[in-house]
Amino acid sequence: MANLRRVLQEKQGFSEAESAIADYLVEHFRELGNFSTRQLAKAAYTNSAAIVRFAQKLGFEGYVDFKVHFMAEMMQHEDEPPERHFTRKDNVPLIMEKMMYLGINTFKETHDILDPAIVVRAVHRIRQADQIDFYAMGNNRYPLYMMVESFAMVGKTTSLHDNMASQYLQAYSSPKNHIGFFVSRTGENRMLLDIAQKLKERKVPLLLITANPKSTLGQMADVAIPATDAEHMNEGGPRIFIMSITYILHVLWAVLMGKEDAESLRHREEWLSKNFYY
Repeated sequence: MANLRRVLQEKQGFSEAESAIADYLVEHFRELGNFSTRQLAKAAYTNSAAIVRFAQKLGFEGYVDFKVHFMAEMMQHEDEPPERHFTRKDNVPLIMEKMMYLGINTFKETHDILDPAIVVRAVHRIRQADQIDFYAMGNNRYPLYMMVESFAMVGKTTSLHDNMASQYLQAYSSPKNHIGFFVSRTGENRMLLDIAQKLKERKVPLLLITANPKSTLGQMADVAIPATDAEHMNEGGPRIFIMSITYILHVLWAVLMGKEDAESLRHREEWLSKNFYY
């Protein structure tokens, strides 16, 4: 539902109990990060079932779905953005709230800078490639592990090596029907630049997720996808960039999934269910 804030403020068609819930939500939305359905019900002098019905009346599956959308919208109306620095004075509930806002803000910021045309170009390159070879260092590798399995679901073979020596060897033998998929916050890592140069010599297309599209690696890439970053460690440090690239990777995967044949996907899922147990 668009403009939840206005809907809750105007309260058209709301019962007395629903109006009380709406008033509490608008006035105390910052507290919702740590609130379960039961806690919100207690604060708004109602019951958990009423909270769930209220969320569903507004078009959401339940309270959690409503809470995420509502808090993301309310943050846009704040005169000052939520504090995202972490200090020694922060208690556990406050840290939990800050981390929630950190995730919502990062996804929102990434969404706002992500040009759909760039996504289309990136997906086109991925679909053309016979194999996706990931190149990344340190923590930037972690979101990629999930994508190895996710891309397999859409028929894409991937490689992801933990050590740089293996990544170098991969680049030195990579055929031009592969695609080099880089993740680099600065776009200036010396080893990744060496790998990219070797891939360019072998006419392998390059795809990059980076917080600095104008970097040296960004200029070398066929498609450079911008990600969000943080300037200071106490603002979330590398976690901001990790959250941002996670969002981008899932967008790419979702677009690829949307273009897959539904019957083929069903057969793959049936095969997995029959042969593997989790």
